[in-house]
Parts: sequence; structure tokens; C-alpha cells
Amino acid sequence: MRSLMAVIAAAGLALAPVSAARASAPGHRWQAPGCETVTSDGSVSFTRDAGTTIAPTSGVMGGVTYVTGLEPLARPNELLAVDQKGRVTRSADSGCTWRNTATLPHQGTWSVVPTRDGGAYLWSFRGDRVYRADGSAVTGGAVIDTERLGGLITLNAERSNPWHLRGVTEEGAVVDSHNGGRSFRVAGRAPVEQAGRDYLVYGASIAPTRPNRIVVGMTDLGGFVSDNGGRTWRRITIGGPGDRVNAFTVAFSPVDSRVVYAQGLDITESNEDAPSDGRHLYRSSDGGRSFRPIVDQGGEVTVTNGGLVKPSPWNRDLVYFEYGDPWQRTKLYAFDSRTGKLTITRNKYDGIKTIAFNPGAREVMYLGLIQEHLS
Repeated sequence: MRSLMAVIAAAGLALAPVSAARASAPGHRWQAPGCETVTSDGSVSFTRDAGTTIAPTSGVMGGVTYVTGLEPLARPNELLAVDQKGRVTRSADSGCTWRNTATLPHQGTWSVVPTRDGGAYLWSFRGDRVYRADGSAVTGGAVIDTERLGGLITLNAERSNPWHLRGVTEEGAVVDSHNGGRSFRVAGRAPVEQAGRDYLVYGASIAPTRPNRIVVGMTDLGGFVSDNGGRTWRRITIGGPGDRVNAFTVAFSPVDSRVVYAQGLDITESNEDAPSDGRHLYRSSDGGRSFRPIVDQGGEVTVTNGGLVKPSPWNRDLVYFEYGDPWQRTKLYAFDSRTGKLTITRNKYDGIKTIAFNPGAREVMYLGLIQEHLS
């Protein structure tokens, strides 16, 4: 695999390497953060009470900065984050101290996919390639044919094999790599053209515990589900009979492949002036074949196009989503399908772009924040 430095140098660009933070010794268990203040630029912090209070940071974000990729790594107490400018930061002390380790060559809506060997893959929404991060080293993979397939809209790494990647593209193609992203092949295609010439694939999700199960969310038809890695598909059932539904963000539960969450807009309901304006958070309990609304827009609840949806890694019935802007600040919602309870916490930031969970201290959530509102 060519180094990212070589790839960027060939393109006439520059990638600035920065010394990596000291890694935790193997065998240590995950611990809760042992700090009251997070050493960071203000874009990453943590909460111990589901967002009611957020640990202060040593720095304040300058300009518009937001972290879109944030995940714990397989090595205990290590986390990796990427902001929209492509700056990669790492923590080796459970999220107390964050240091820049690299800068990717272009901006994007970046995500982090951890692997069991302690590394991670970095990819950007609608981007054309995957990068591999190991410690402070970052290497680049093959360029995906976006003219034919569109850019990536989701990517997973097989839990038992860190070199096997599976993704879905804007054209509904399922792509596989068996060499860590150095090359991809098309394994299947969702029949997205059924929505007409102007279709748009909004998002997709691959079940972490059952990677052959894939849900694609899109315009009008709601989307499609496959149980065999993309070889065959069926249309999902969402909304009332005959309703036109846009399914935006979709997300599988990390602990139960039968449970899938989706944010969507029922266009038919919206046209009929429904109190919710047709906007709902949906849940499926049959692997994505059918969805029912569990939270409606209204009152303090706002459901946005493509907003954050983060299922709990501990509880198949618990999911987090959010709404934030510079005027209303941020509301972090938590909904428990078993009890039907919606909890709302508020904070002073403009929004939350991503959420991660401490594997050893379940009360600790890490937040990728949008620039603090200054009044």
C-alpha cells in the first residue's frame, strides 16, 4: 500500500504529519475520563449525564469547526476524531487530551470506522476513497469510480477481518474490498432507479452484527433492504399505503440486526398538512423490512433532513438524535421504545454532529460539537 504522503506528493499537495499521542499499553481496560476539563480545541468533549452537562474544554473553537467522525478504538482508552477540515485527532487517555496526528488532503463529512487490530478507516460522505489510520500513520486507498457508482454513503469493516470493507454508494451499489480499501468490486446494486430519473439516495446502513443485511434510504420510495449482501432487494414498508416517503438517515442497532432506525419525511402527510409536517423518527424491528413512526415532529421535537441518529451500543430500544442551531442552541433527544419515554437535554452549543460511547464506562458519551454560540 502506498503511503498517503506519496499519494499526496504525486498530486502536488502536502500532508502535514504530527507526532502521535502516546498509546495506552495493551491489556489496560477502558476507564472513564479522569479529568474535569478536556484539552482540545473545543470541538470534542464528553458528558456523564446524557448531555445535561458537558465537560469544559481548554480551547474555544475559532471559525466554523465541527467533528463529524468520532469513535473509540480497539486499544483501551484510545479514540480517534476527524473534523470537516480533515484534521485527525487522537486521544490516548479516555478523551481527556486530544492531539492532532495528521491532516487529510481535502475537506468532507468524515466518518471513522474502527477495526479490531486498533486501527481505523476514514472516509467522507460522497467521497471517492478510503484512508487507513494506524497510530500516527495515514495511508490512502484506491479511487472509487464516482462517475459510474457515485461516492460512498456508508462504510463498514468486518468485525473478524479488518481488511474486509463493505460500502454503499450514491447509485445504490454495494462495493466490497478485501485488501483494506486498495481496490473495490461491485457486489450488488439496489434498484434505486425505480424512483424515477431524479432519484436521490440519502443514506444507507450495514448491520454490524450481520453485514449481509443492508438498508438503503432514498427519495419517494422510502428505500430498499437486502439480506444477502446486495444481490437481491425488496422495497421497505414505511408510511401509509401509497405514501411517498423520503428516508434520510438510517442506522442499525449495534447489538441487534433486527432493529433499524430512520429519520424520514412522509411527503403525502406533509402535503395534507399533518401536525408533524410528515416528519418522524421511525423504527424497524424486522431487519428493515417495515418501519413505524416512534417520534413525531412537534412541540420541542424537530426532525431534520439527514440529522444525527445514534443507536445505543448497550440497549436495542434506546436511540439518540438531536437538533441544534445558533438561535435555539442544541437539544439532545433520547427515546426508549420499550417505555415510550422521550428525554430531552439542552446545551449551549450550536449542534452535535456525532456521538461515541466509552466501552467501559457506560455513562460516558463523547460528543463532536459544532462551534459554540457566542452572544
